[in-house]
Amino acid sequence: MSEHRGSRDAGDGRDRMDGQSGGADADDPFAKYVFDDDFVKAATRTEGSARARMLARRWANEPPQEHPWWSDTPKAPGRRRRLRTVVITVAVLALVAFAAAPDRVFGWFDASNTATADDPMAQPPVTGVATSVPSVAAQQQGGASDTPTRKNPFAGSPALNYADNEAGLSMPEAKAVPGYSVAEVTEALELTRRLLIAGNLDRDVLAGGRPAGYLALLDPADGLVARIEKAMTATRWDADGDNPKAWMTRFDPKDVEPVGSVIKVNGITSYDIDREGMLTVHADYSFVYPVAKTGGGPGASVTRSVVRRVLETKVYRGPRYRSTARGRIAVANVDNDIANSSCTRLDGFVRPEFPEDRTPTGTSTGAPATVDPYDRTKPIDAEAVPGACQVASRT
Repeated sequence: MSEHRGSRDAGDGRDRMDGQSGGADADDPFAKYVFDDDFVKAATRTEGSARARMLARRWANEPPQEHPWWSDTPKAPGRRRRLRTVVITVAVLALVAFAAAPDRVFGWFDASNTATADDPMAQPPVTGVATSVPSVAAQQQGGASDTPTRKNPFAGSPALNYADNEAGLSMPEAKAVPGYSVAEVTEALELTRRLLIAGNLDRDVLAGGRPAGYLALLDPADGLVARIEKAMTATRWDADGDNPKAWMTRFDPKDVEPVGSVIKVNGITSYDIDREGMLTVHADYSFVYPVAKTGGGPGASVTRSVVRRVLETKVYRGPRYRSTARGRIAVANVDNDIANSSCTRLDGFVRPEFPEDRTPTGTSTGAPATVDPYDRTKPIDAEAVPGACQVASRT
């Protein structure tokens, strides 16, 4: 069976830094006057500017003479003023661009950054492509059977061609984006990668332990640490409430044990700037976990659970938001699909079902929908009912 969990936002605790403005001064001596056109026209005397008075004194003894700058024509001074205006305008624009993104300005002088392929915003979509069943030759590495075993836990699965463990978490090349340097983008990508590792590959967390490494990476300003801690200690989870599985993968060690030391990983990461100018990292990965019943011995049946996890992290900047602490990352949104997890035991663990324990899925209203957990051509269905049950066509 396949269990769908809805999106979980993580921005409830972040404060916005809004400014305040004061009122008018009640002691202002000019408060009773209205400086409109009638006031100006009623003035009995006007005084020239300081420059006008200075020139009047100079020209009283030395009348002005024409001094062409570029040619002998009388239009030369006007041309000089136009060129001077252009130069000043270009200089001002260059200073503004440098202040906004110095790394990008320096990149203008590097020929390698002029190609479209080097644009940090020109990245592939987060969703990948569907993966097919591996070739027969690949399956025969551990035997011709498609049935997973302890010796060949990924037999008959597209995951046989996935990367192993952390090697599957490939990050894009870091480049400066408006408002963020190369170093800051690099740090955001690395923190997101470490968050994925802590929540989906850490062996203690997978065995139901406390996710200390995951919590240590979170920005304290978001209040997410408290939410996760509360979800970890809950004894009952509603379909719409917080559940540890929303952020990390956990199995109950009393019932399930991992098979082998490899978890197959496939996915993609990208980054951009959101509409408020905040650096945002998008990660979409599928994790394939081979498991067996605890204490089942060498001959115990092996099955797999497939967890697709979508994670969005941000690095906030002031003055509108409280800036994200250095060395931490803010989780803006999480979403996941879990294939081969019980639809009746909705607790804080992934509950894989083994072939010998599965029951017919048909009901009086018809069979539930069938989904392919390896099909990554479509985003996770955000409209699906949290906890809704579907049948995985393969695991």
